Amino acid sequence: MIAIVHLLVVLVLCKLFKLDRTEAFAVLLFGFLIDLDHAFAMFDFVKMQGVTGALDYQAAMASDLEWKSMFHNPAAIVLIGPAAIGFRMAVPVLAWGLHIAMDWLQIEYLGVLSLPEMLLFIILLAALVYLEKRELDSTGRQHTHLQAVQSLVHQGGEELFRLFKPIRSFLGLRGTLS
Repeated sequence: MIAIVHLLVVLVLCKLFKLDRTEAFAVLLFGFLIDLDHAFAMFDFVKMQGVTGALDYQAAMASDLEWKSMFHNPAAIVLIGPAAIGFRMAVPVLAWGLHIAMDWLQIEYLGVLSLPEMLLFIILLAALVYLEKRELDSTGRQHTHLQAVQSLVHQGGEELFRLFKPIRSFLGLRGTLS
């Protein structure tokens, strides 16, 4: 599946199970960030094919590069199981299992950017908005779906701001040292 579909699955799991930040990080790690291995392979592919070749999907799939790490193999449960025990939760294993199953489904039956994959994207997006609206409505005040979308965007923006704050601080300090 395309990365955004994996991300939506992880976000729906986070909302569905009402995960805290630590739990959400573990789920993001095993359900979404394991796809970073594709980026590492892309560096090698660009070295071989050039930047224009990087835009040719058929050439990328026909190359002999290993696009997926061992985390995309069911045998990775040997590593993921103990990590989940370390996190003291089973949700990361669920997220990883869903990731593996979705990739297998895409490779074996659907194809990349297929209509069923796009439908799944839309369904997951709708589910995320529905879960956010339900959470907002639990305060006793009714909210619209637009307000739920705005809340999700706001939460995402806050998390990105929080994530990049140390980097901005470092760059600010770096500018004063020169």
